[in-house]
Order: sequence, then structure tokens, then C-alpha cells
Amino acid sequence: MSGGFWEPSKADRKVYKDMEVAIVTPCGDYEVAAKFTRSVANLVAYSWMCGLKVYEVGTVERMVVHWARNQLAKDSVDRINPHTGNKFTHILWLDDDHIFNPDMLVYLARHNVECVSALYYCRTGRILPVAYVKDDTGDKYKHYPLVEVPETLMEVDAVGFGALLMRREMLNRVEYPYFMFENCGEDIYFCANAREAGAKIHLDGSYRLGHIGEPSITSHATYLKYMEDHKEEMGEKVKVSLGGKEHGT
Repeated sequence: MSGGFWEPSKADRKVYKDMEVAIVTPCGDYEVAAKFTRSVANLVAYSWMCGLKVYEVGTVERMVVHWARNQLAKDSVDRINPHTGNKFTHILWLDDDHIFNPDMLVYLARHNVECVSALYYCRTGRILPVAYVKDDTGDKYKHYPLVEVPETLMEVDAVGFGALLMRREMLNRVEYPYFMFENCGEDIYFCANAREAGAKIHLDGSYRLGHIGEPSITSHATYLKYMEDHKEEMGEKVKVSLGGKEHGT
């Protein structure tokens, strides 16, 4: 541990060696929360200290969220890193209503998979994980949220884009527009089409972050309280989704 944060091993640092990361964020307004700005600055500094290079941060006004994500993806897919002359190897998608520790990027990057999301929860309505399994119908966009997530790396059918690290080439799996509302959220739309093209979507249930809301931050503790308060309503729970399949219902 370094300053209370997770510290990568020599093997992890070897994984980071050839990575060039750009952070992209659809801004909810023309000004982002100070807590989010501080989280990003500390993440960039800690990543560099650990040997993981973050070169640029891209933003766009979130007039409509799928428009913003499409613009960021379109700008990122063939963008040349002006500092190295290479294309970026990875894109870290962040939403500006989150807070996280400086070690989040190095923690996710060590898995060396096509894409992986940290675990966070909806801040309004049903306070459930923003991670999904596909319904057993012919509608590829119909998903429902996991209820319990184990503290491990696992494959799921869809995740949100609030804290998602992906290899840049993953964008080539999906035709433009990458994000649309098709009786589903724009993030599920992308994941469903990427999976159809052979991509694997991962979630690391051992890394949780906070979702900034009013009046407080939605955290794992908020989720646990919500589940206790609604245990009769929730009934049987989807415990794990592995290999895109449903287990433990």
C-alpha cells in the first residue's frame, strides 16, 4: 500500500509499460463538481507515479448524453497522442458525478482485458449496481441489473460508462453511432452490440466508487441499506453473471 492506496506489483507495472491512456468525460454542465475534479487530478498523478501514463483529458457538454458519448468516441478512435505520435491504447470513461481514489485506474488496468468497469450504484430510484445481465428474450437490448456482486473480476453482459477502462480498438467493434437509446440506456446499447461482435465486458466488484448526489454520495453502504429496507420487494436475487450467462437466480 502507498499512502493507503493499492500499490501495483512489478508484473502490473510491466502491463502498464506500453499503455497510453486518454480520459474522456461527458460534462453534466459547463462546470464539474470540485470533488470530481480533485479525484481526476489525484488519479492522473498516482497513475504516473505507478508507471501508467495518462496524456489527455477530453470533455464535451452533455446536452444529450448519447450525443456526447458518440462525439467523444468519434474523436478518440483515431486520435494521435501529440506527445508520442501514437494512437492512444486505452480510453478511461468517467462521469463527472463520481468520486474515486487515486488508485482506481492502476487497479483496473492490471487486469489487461478489453474493457473493465469499477462498481458503482444508481444514485436515485432503485439503488442497485450499474451492471447488467441480459434477459432471456429475443430482444438483445433488454437487460436487468445485478442485485448482488461478488468482490472479484467477472464477465457481465453490460455496464455503465461512469468508470470504464477500455482498449481503444473496442470502438471498432461497433458501427457509428456507437451509442443510442433503443428501448435501453446508451451504455447498454453499446455493450449489447460490442458483445454481439465478440467483445467481453468485465466488472471488478472489488473496486467501488461513490456516486455524487443530493444530499449525499451514493456508496456501497447506501446500497446495503437500500437492500435491507427493500428485502421483501427484491425477492430472489441475481447473484453472479459469468460468461454472459445467468447464475444463482
